[in-house]
Amino acid sequence: MELRDEVRSQFERSHKLAKKYYDSGKTAKARVEYLKCSGFLKHLAELSPPERRGKLLERSKKFREIADGLQDGSVKVYTSGILPPEPTETKRERASDEDKTRDRVKELIMVEKPKIRFKDIAGLDEVKERIKEAIVYPFIYPEEYKYFGVSPGGGILLYGPPGCGKTMLAAAAAAECDAVFINLKISDIKDKYVGESEKNIKQVFEVSRSYERAILFFDEIDAMAGERSSSQQGHERSLVNELLAQMDALESKGSPRNSLVLAATNQPWSVDLALRRSGRFDSSVFIPNPDARARKKIFELSLKERPVDKAVKLEKLADMTKGYASAEIVEICDRAAKIPLRERLREHKKRRTISTGDFDQAIREKSTVLPAWYARALKEIQSSDETDMFLDLIKAAKEYTPSDKRQFE
Repeated sequence: MELRDEVRSQFERSHKLAKKYYDSGKTAKARVEYLKCSGFLKHLAELSPPERRGKLLERSKKFREIADGLQDGSVKVYTSGILPPEPTETKRERASDEDKTRDRVKELIMVEKPKIRFKDIAGLDEVKERIKEAIVYPFIYPEEYKYFGVSPGGGILLYGPPGCGKTMLAAAAAAECDAVFINLKISDIKDKYVGESEKNIKQVFEVSRSYERAILFFDEIDAMAGERSSSQQGHERSLVNELLAQMDALESKGSPRNSLVLAATNQPWSVDLALRRSGRFDSSVFIPNPDARARKKIFELSLKERPVDKAVKLEKLADMTKGYASAEIVEICDRAAKIPLRERLREHKKRRTISTGDFDQAIREKSTVLPAWYARALKEIQSSDETDMFLDLIKAAKEYTPSDKRQFE
């Protein structure tokens, strides 16, 4: 992981903790995390191109202002980092506050143009092509779509086992069409105050329209847009309704669309059916665990900058990790690299390359979570009335066989 990616990851962790602490009334701890957010953004500015630094430094300043406000009690922060309106506001003041709120949302959402491309993601060629047709090509070739009378739009729901590249595919889609990537998690949207979550959804879509091209990516969409039922609380159903309304609004625009929507879930059976109809998430695309060719490619990509012994055979490693998720294979590479690193730092041994034995040990110590996921997925789908909607998943689950780890005993 590059230093810039690591700093960004640290920022996101602190941002999430800050919201959690504030919600539980621990303002002192929340303030510490908001200060960390400010520092991480400042560090990101130092690591970023000159044209990005000003915006990152301005956002760093905003987080420090929130922290200072928490210290002296002059600021109250909603979960999303938004200042609440005054109770006696006029219509003009209310409109002004909405503009400020929208600006604050825009400032606090991590928006950037990813560098990762489809060529950097191993395998999934058919999936990539489906994403190109639905997301990338409408942006790049709008006149061709207009000429053939094909309406661009409709989102894509990426579903499948955890750690198999759904978020990376979404980011790569944004890079392929030179669009900004707005990566949203449930913590960025949901607010403990009634009505605020719906406002956040609306404002996020408005923010996306302010860019020439934008891809909105909703991670863990099931946590925000689960199946509506009488057992749900009113505000939960209202949140799903607002998301539906905003997606419909994208379709009803007469001008060319500048915002497209992607979402990902490990629990597709839990996503509201209304979101999966035409015009919203038209396509549900199954993202499986990597096959042998893809696993070999993941090892190649993960090890290309590391000192690997020439005796290490990537084909063998690919066979040994059958049934593993992409992220788990990347973790195995990290674990294997840390073995000679520890020897060097702790025992002051001579520097050496990463050996086959290191990979054997890393694989022995790292089991995959996918067998349990596939078992649960089959159970959930077979107990529902939607087996026809998830045929790809059902087929993959029935064919799923992880590598026999007894080979190491």
